[in-house]
Amino acid sequence: MAKEDLKKVFCDTLIEMASADDRICLVNSDSRKYTATQDFDKAFPERSFDVGIAEGHAVAMAAGMAKQGLTPVVAIYSSFLQRAYDQLIHDTALSDLHAVFAVDRAGMVGADGETHHGIFDATFLSEIPNMTVLCPSNFAELRTMLDRAVNEIKGPVAIRYPRGGEGNYKKDSGRQNLVVLREGADITLCAYGTMINNVLDAAEILHEQGIEARVVKINAISPLYDRDMREVIGKTKAMLVAEECAGVGCMGQRMAAILGWNKISPERLELCNLGKAFPAQGTVEELYREFGLDAESLAKKAAEVLR
Repeated sequence: MAKEDLKKVFCDTLIEMASADDRICLVNSDSRKYTATQDFDKAFPERSFDVGIAEGHAVAMAAGMAKQGLTPVVAIYSSFLQRAYDQLIHDTALSDLHAVFAVDRAGMVGADGETHHGIFDATFLSEIPNMTVLCPSNFAELRTMLDRAVNEIKGPVAIRYPRGGEGNYKKDSGRQNLVVLREGADITLCAYGTMINNVLDAAEILHEQGIEARVVKINAISPLYDRDMREVIGKTKAMLVAEECAGVGCMGQRMAAILGWNKISPERLELCNLGKAFPAQGTVEELYREFGLDAESLAKKAAEVLR
């Protein structure tokens, strides 16, 4: 059996759900092999559609299917979903249609290089009205969030997950919009997706230095609610937000705006992301170090914020 990774978990879970619900369909854009959805094709050939390398058409088709009462799930790379931005807005979100987007390879992907890093979807999906954006951190959360996306949440939903497997964090908090994983009085460290593993490791490094970090995991990066942001900041006076995405319009900026509107801004705020850069080729670990998103760099930055 192939080594389990996030895309295999996605396909296995979707097959299980489709066995109980004949409205669920799968849409691909010449990416069956790469999104690991061949098993769905075999199980439900009459409910699996491949439109070729035409991502805009895939999203428009999914919108039409949703309009007719089906539940389309579009399996697509983050970087390729950029090609369907217009269809996401005008064909899907404008009519608040219930289509699910399984956004594979969200974040940095390593050796595939500049063209394949999924570093923009967290921003461009979050700015679309009616769109819910979920960020699982492990296999269990991906299963839970896919169930939420298909069976509970109304309107368009995106589930973004990175290439590869899971880290040390394996608990399932997928039914909560945010969860506090660790209490601390000195600084709040905030992240979503698998970046939470780096943040938890950074908190442990800080603990060894006598700094107690509060760790908050965001599961739904859109929409963001005022009440959730109040819970994020807690009683700490400093906050660091770590994201594997472009800096402009990132979640950290949106969080800071909401906190400012509610007059509960932290005294010190540090946003750790990719800025305005196209990450080059390299392993994910190498790229984390280059952009200061590895645990050691995050701990160092948090300590500097507190000085």
